[in-house]
Amino acid sequence: MRIPGYLFAPCRTPHRLPRFLALTDAGRAPDPFAMLAHLPKDCGLVWRAYDDEISRARLQGLARAARRSHVPLFLGASGRYRAARLPVHLHLPEHRLNKPYTDGMFRRECRAYPQTIVTAAAHSQRAVIAAAHAGVDAILISPVFPTRSHPGGTSLGIVRFAPLARLARSLGLAVYALGGINDLSKIRRLVPSGATGIAGIDIFLTDDQA
Repeated sequence: MRIPGYLFAPCRTPHRLPRFLALTDAGRAPDPFAMLAHLPKDCGLVWRAYDDEISRARLQGLARAARRSHVPLFLGASGRYRAARLPVHLHLPEHRLNKPYTDGMFRRECRAYPQTIVTAAAHSQRAVIAAAHAGVDAILISPVFPTRSHPGGTSLGIVRFAPLARLARSLGLAVYALGGINDLSKIRRLVPSGATGIAGIDIFLTDDQA
């Protein structure tokens, strides 16, 4: 499906952020190389490898493939990979948004590479504020709609998502809507919310992957 990026609000962060973020998922989309091959224009890839033992060679191979495809690569991984100062972007789970991380640890002047983009997951107002204190560039607010990732779980809906998005933007954060965004009608419902773009899994899968 062609996703109309022009629908979303302009991004005012210092970094050039993609309009869309595709996320890997242990159950539905575990292979980042397979996902990378089918991403639309202006889409980044978030490799959520929190519990994986990632070899440096595999990460470097994926980073090279992402560069060839002009796809920004975000790594969600353990602290030791951040410490390795690898030249990829970084994605933080919400539980990282606590001290000492909220003491500005991820501000641009603290980053090993000035061009690195840092995103974080956020599910509440507290997390949005913590992300701003941490110094990240963008947050993924979820779940906006009911999602297969958390069957039976409570979703925010547009009514609760929109105030969180406005708060985030007032704090200088770009905002991606995440969760259950699997058709164009839902994307259009997000337009008035002030979201910078959308993130997801299913919407970026091919028929063979879904």
